[in-house]
Amino acid sequence: MLQLFQRLDSGVTELVEVPAPGPARGRVLVRTTRSLVSPGTERMLVAFGRAGWIGKALAQPERLRALLARARAEGFGEAFAAVRRRLAEPVALGYCQTGVVLDGGGTDFTPGERVVTNGPHAGVVSSPVALTVRVPAGVTDEQAAFAPLAAVALEGLALLAPAPGDRVAVMGLGLVGQLTAQLLRAMGCVPLGFDPDSSARALARRHGVEVCEEGDPVAAVMRWTEGKGVAGVIITASTASHAPVNDAARMCRFRGAVVLVGVVGLRLDRAAFYANEVSFRVSNSYGPRDRTGPGSASDHFARALVWIASGDLQVGSLTAGRVPLQDAPALYADLGASGGLGRLLVHPEPVLARTVPLGPPKSAGTGVAVLGAGVFARAALLPALASCGEPVSLRHVVSARGASARFLGAAHGAAFVGTDVTAALADPAVTAVFVAMRHADHAETALAALRAGRHVWVEKPLALGAMDVDAVIDEAAGRGLTLMVGFNRRFAPLAVRLHEAIRDAAGQRHFRIDVAAGRLPAGHWALDRAEGGGRIVGEACHFVDLLRFLAGAPVKSWSVVSRGRDGQDGGRFSFEFANGDRGILNYLTDAPEGAPKETVRAEGPGWSAGIVGWRSLRCEGLSVRGVRAMPWTRADKGHAAAVAAFLRAVRTGGPAPIPAEELREVSRLAVAMQG
Repeated sequence: MLQLFQRLDSGVTELVEVPAPGPARGRVLVRTTRSLVSPGTERMLVAFGRAGWIGKALAQPERLRALLARARAEGFGEAFAAVRRRLAEPVALGYCQTGVVLDGGGTDFTPGERVVTNGPHAGVVSSPVALTVRVPAGVTDEQAAFAPLAAVALEGLALLAPAPGDRVAVMGLGLVGQLTAQLLRAMGCVPLGFDPDSSARALARRHGVEVCEEGDPVAAVMRWTEGKGVAGVIITASTASHAPVNDAARMCRFRGAVVLVGVVGLRLDRAAFYANEVSFRVSNSYGPRDRTGPGSASDHFARALVWIASGDLQVGSLTAGRVPLQDAPALYADLGASGGLGRLLVHPEPVLARTVPLGPPKSAGTGVAVLGAGVFARAALLPALASCGEPVSLRHVVSARGASARFLGAAHGAAFVGTDVTAALADPAVTAVFVAMRHADHAETALAALRAGRHVWVEKPLALGAMDVDAVIDEAAGRGLTLMVGFNRRFAPLAVRLHEAIRDAAGQRHFRIDVAAGRLPAGHWALDRAEGGGRIVGEACHFVDLLRFLAGAPVKSWSVVSRGRDGQDGGRFSFEFANGDRGILNYLTDAPEGAPKETVRAEGPGWSAGIVGWRSLRCEGLSVRGVRAMPWTRADKGHAAAVAAFLRAVRTGGPAPIPAEELREVSRLAVAMQG
């Protein structure tokens, strides 16, 4: 199928053939008939892609600050490599999609129903139920494509909560502003529109909206309201200027409200807000996406469709024309030509191939399939496969919805990319499978790969439950196949060097690992116990394995010293090993910005050693020399060495890099620590 992307590094807009997503439980598979190009939001994304490095930095100063903090903690090489990786990832364009259901995914949606979603400009989309809404019989596909944009307007209005008869200013009369002004009229309010573009003002007047033609917006509002001020202001404009938000505050009556829907400068003038106790709120797109019911995104989608069906929301005049999907790249070359109106993309019948051939593999060697094309696969796993020194033939890269697999596979010379795990496991040229999917799928996918006779690397965690841990390990043992879990820290050069230096050190040894894990956004999948399992079982297991490796003995006992109370799974854990060694793991979710991501300390009678950020090793009282980090030094966390050890075991038939019972011990312990 075809899908439209924006490259952030080169600025090129391109139409690419990607594998079609397949049926998935809880998701609705939709064939696209129409999708709407929103010139405001999508023009910003295109402009960002076409800007140079300096322009990109100035456009996102908060990310520049985060980059500098990362550079201080991990080295400039690592920080800028991460930026280059991020910019090299094409971004899917579009978020207003209408189509026909192909598969309901076990929900109450049935094939043939017409629906609207927030899906991209793609032949087929896999949509969550909470963002899929049926289109009423009286609404055309083209009209329905405006529902997500109207939902953005409705979320802003929900935050403002105007009463019938209220006078409300709308700053910015692009598509969302036009919809906002129409909805205000339908709700019995009286809108006044502002926009520097005369054609946008004329369009609003056609829908019965009064507009301001004067230069001073605050003075105009005061005359319009006879000095009282408006009940509220909705800002749908896009500008770097700080003037709109402060002018909006000056327009308001006592305890009025300003709601930001667009993107403007936010250097607030306290006096402007203080004078009338004006509140300020920022709207989050079309509302909550993780639920249904009143106030949710799906509720706003449905309400928008009702307004369209009734005729109170007229979207036909907001359309600048229709363009075949094949001509979309030319359209994006000059979005300004639409005059701020929407363009509808007309989609052809898609090719529903779930596996797409790219050509012969870039190199010969052990045939591998990589299942999962998320952040870890892009940043660590595929680069490690390319640099590990073992001969590798990359046969398949598979992801749930196809696009990420297409670009990652093409970048690393894969023979096939797809969305069908079964097809990858059935390829007789595949010898080893790398499972890098969401955590809840690890155990089931690993078992399927083992039963297909493939050697398996499972990125941590091995499984989310103790019984599943045992099932995978026992399956591999019963079939005589190599099983590896991605506990790469023990393979890091500095960890190996430290282990060798202290292996014969006399007396009790003490270890301490501090991890500045940081906070994940609320609702992140890794915090979901059903999908991600939690951060202790999902990430902290790395450091439990590292302690086990450094001690060289099984864990005799462990305890929770303290747990974080911020819902982020932070905590402090202590361990006693069978040989008398002791260890502490501090998994911190509230460490200060710029703190080293990971620090390892070891000490014993007359000696001490420490690893900082996997870039430096300090030793005192030991025969081994330390390693000093230079600013350009990149952290080496052992990914390539771990992958090489696994592939070497597969190729030679040698023992697994980590004994099965250590995998069992650490994986079960991490499950218990998660609680």
